[in-house]
Amino acid sequence: MPLFGRSKDDAPPLLVDVHLAARVQPVHRGEIYEEPLQAAFDQFLPGSKVVGGGSQLDPTQGVLSCDLEVELCGDRDKGLDVLVKVLEHYGAPVGSSYTVGDEATVPFGRTHGVALSLDGTSLPAEVYATNDVNELIGALTTELGEVATLQSWWEGPQRTNLYFYGNDAAQIRDVLSSAASRFPLAQSSLVEDIA
Repeated sequence: MPLFGRSKDDAPPLLVDVHLAARVQPVHRGEIYEEPLQAAFDQFLPGSKVVGGGSQLDPTQGVLSCDLEVELCGDRDKGLDVLVKVLEHYGAPVGSSYTVGDEATVPFGRTHGVALSLDGTSLPAEVYATNDVNELIGALTTELGEVATLQSWWEGPQRTNLYFYGNDAAQIRDVLSSAASRFPLAQSSLVEDIA
């Protein structure tokens, strides 16, 4: 082997751009996706790492999606398999994908997202004064149980959006749609499929 030759183990890392169809704030992106993915890399693909991330933000709707930039070391197929399995395990929604260089985009994702958009301005003042959004979130989270998890939220000038992800979109929709008749803060709420 030449003095400065490169062995297979010294190959440059594979750069992977990951698009997550998840409406998660940057801090939640780190907690839900980046940190578990890095832990899996540390265990199964030493040297691989999450090197960046970003979010697509709309000033009236909040985060619309997010992206990760990943460097994979070692076996390409194993690395991509770990990437997808970990992200899906932690809730990557349908519509997520990854791209390696100029290659075709590869879709992945298993969960479905449903948003509950709460009216933050036009309900009676007494409703806002006597109700706590955290109690509403707690009640919905308990009711949904293992069906869905609240991955993130966004508080805008007029509405607060809660982003739930799970495998059964219809069941999530049913629980969130009935919230308006059961919780004062959910009056005039909107339910929207987001993934």
